[in-house]
Amino acid sequence: MPGLRTGWLWVLASLGLSGCAGAPRHPGTYAQSFDTVTNSCRHNPALCAGEGAVVQVPRAVEVAVLVAEARAMLDEDAKRAVEQVLKECADLARSEILIRQHGGQSPTKEECNEVVEHNARKEPVTQAMKWGTAMHQFALECSRQRLDTVVPGRFSLEPTYRYDRRIPKTTYLTQEQVNALLREGRGAELRGTIVPDVVIHQGDPLQAQSVYDFKFPCSGAGDPPEWRKVSTESGRSQKKLYMEALGLGESQVFRMVPRWGPLP
Repeated sequence: MPGLRTGWLWVLASLGLSGCAGAPRHPGTYAQSFDTVTNSCRHNPALCAGEGAVVQVPRAVEVAVLVAEARAMLDEDAKRAVEQVLKECADLARSEILIRQHGGQSPTKEECNEVVEHNARKEPVTQAMKWGTAMHQFALECSRQRLDTVVPGRFSLEPTYRYDRRIPKTTYLTQEQVNALLREGRGAELRGTIVPDVVIHQGDPLQAQSVYDFKFPCSGAGDPPEWRKVSTESGRSQKKLYMEALGLGESQVFRMVPRWGPLP
């Protein structure tokens, strides 16, 4: 992602930390030279005193602006790359699990609603539910492998959060903590926790930047699946709950649907 790298390199050049254009580059950088002074002036005349002038070191406020802009470019590049990966994984999951198991055809609504088994609580499990679980597992494993090359260290799959609306306060539970509760027979303590499919963050799951939930329609006909309601009384949806618990805005929480891609 050249845009991601060049944003930071330009900041370093402006600060005078990168040396001359002909100075050796760090081995990890892309093989491209910095802008010349004239080129930099063309993009930002305020930094230049005249033709051929040396770029002055910006004041602290200007540095902060430059760094913020570079971070914004990083986030935008990362967002596009992440969403491309997640869409491909969603499409692959539907093709591999649903269509392949159904002779290359999308199932009908009647086939999707067919009860195929019952769970431990004697509740009916439909074909749609069974296929949906398999597609989620496939998509998550696909995402695990591919996101590691796009945003390494900056994503979590099915992280567990405990959200107390009264305070409000959100606590992140590590997988080890979740496993310990289950192993000790204290699974009831996980009731009411929030488990999004994919969280992109800044290296800490509590510093979320965006959230994606896979939604897999069974029959493939009609509109894409909506957000699930988590409270029939208040009408709050999963999306609203994610926004509240993780401090995110409307444009940071998405459904990821095969063929449709990211949807608000």
